[in-house]
Amino acid sequence: MNGTLTLDGFCHRLAADPLRYRKLHPVAMAGEFVDHFGVPPFPRMEGIAGLLDRSGIGTVVLSHETGGLRGYHVGTRDGGYLIHVDASEGRVGQEHTALHEAYEVMRERLHDLHPRIGLAAGISLCRQADRFAAATLMQPYWFAIFAEASGLDVVALQASYGRSYASLTIRLAEVMRHQPLLAVLYERGPQAERPPGMPGQVSEGLRATVVARTPGFRLRMQRRPLSALRGLLPRRGAPPPPGSVAERVALTGRPAAVDRVSGYDLWRADDLAVLARPVIWGGQVAKVSVVAVPYRDRSVLLPQFANAAFERTFHAHQVL
Repeated sequence: MNGTLTLDGFCHRLAADPLRYRKLHPVAMAGEFVDHFGVPPFPRMEGIAGLLDRSGIGTVVLSHETGGLRGYHVGTRDGGYLIHVDASEGRVGQEHTALHEAYEVMRERLHDLHPRIGLAAGISLCRQADRFAAATLMQPYWFAIFAEASGLDVVALQASYGRSYASLTIRLAEVMRHQPLLAVLYERGPQAERPPGMPGQVSEGLRATVVARTPGFRLRMQRRPLSALRGLLPRRGAPPPPGSVAERVALTGRPAAVDRVSGYDLWRADDLAVLARPVIWGGQVAKVSVVAVPYRDRSVLLPQFANAAFERTFHAHQVL
C-alpha cells in the first residue's frame, strides 16, 4: 500500500497543511478524509471496515458485548486499534459508529505525533466525532443534489440516506450554505413540566432538538434585544411556539405550509416561506421538521409539494 494511505500518513498530511487548524474542524476533516482515502460517495459498512483496516486506523469488530455503548476503541499491543461496534445496531447505525470511533482514533494519533495540536475530550470530542461521521456519510456534492431535488425536505432526505433526522437537519444547514435557510427539528422526549400558561397540547414532549441556519439567514429584527425575539423564532429546547406551523402539525399530524410569514420588518424584506412535516411513529407525531427560507426564495421549496399534501395558509404574522 502507498505509505501515505495510512493513519500516520493522513495525520502528517493534516499537520503539514498551513490551513490545518481550519481543516481540523470535523466537517472539513471529513472532506480531507474522503479525498485522501478515496471514500466513495455512499459508503457502506463492508467498505468502511475494509478501509479502516487497510489504513491501520483500526480493525472493526462487531460485538454483542459493548457494555451498552454503541461502540468504543482500544489500543492493541502492536500499536494498532480495535474498533468495537454494537452488532445489534442496524447497518446505518454501525456505519456511523465505525466512523465516529475512527475520528477519535485519528485525533488521538494526530495528538501523539504532533503534541502541539490539541485534543478535545469527553462530550466535546464525541460531538465532533458525530459531525465527522455524518459529513463522511453525507458528502456535500450528492447531498446538495438530493436536497435541492427534494425542496430541502428532511423527511425525504431521511428516506434516501437512512440517517437520523437530527444529523440530516444539521447537515442541511452545513451543505446548503449558499441558500439562506432555517431548519428546525422538534422531537418527542420525556414528558416535560408544562411551562406556566402553556396549553397542554403544545407541551406534550415535543422540543426543538436542532435549530440550524445558514450564514445568509438573518432577519433585520435580530439587531433588536434578545428579549424581542423570544417566542418569535424557534429556540433549542423549547416547544413549538403557540400559533406556529410546527404546533399545527403537532396537533393535526398533517404537513402544513405558510406561504408568507411577515412582520419582521416594515419593508417586508424579511418575509419568510415556511413548510413543516410530521414524522409519525406508533400512531403519534414523534417529530416535526420545519424549514424556512426568505419569501423571495420560496420556489426552492416547491418540490416538497409533490411529496406530501400540505394544508396551506397564505399569510401569518411573526410566528414560524
